[in-house]
Amino acid sequence: MPESTDCLQPPLTPAQRSIVKSYGGWSMFLRSFGLKPWNDEDAEEGLRILKALLEDDDDDGDDE
Repeated sequence: MPESTDCLQPPLTPAQRSIVKSYGGWSMFLRSFGLKPWNDEDAEEGLRILKALLEDDDDDGDDE
């Protein structure tokens, strides 16, 4: 059985998938930011948010 059962979820890296999973899945991730999972433009915005979250997480590691 696939790890994700959310049929609207695009292909994600393991790090991205971990963040999305912490929100309860792709649909819940998008809805938490006021985006509609079935809207392609909103899904693209969700991917941009996800990438920004990962970049911010990477930046935090440089301060140590």
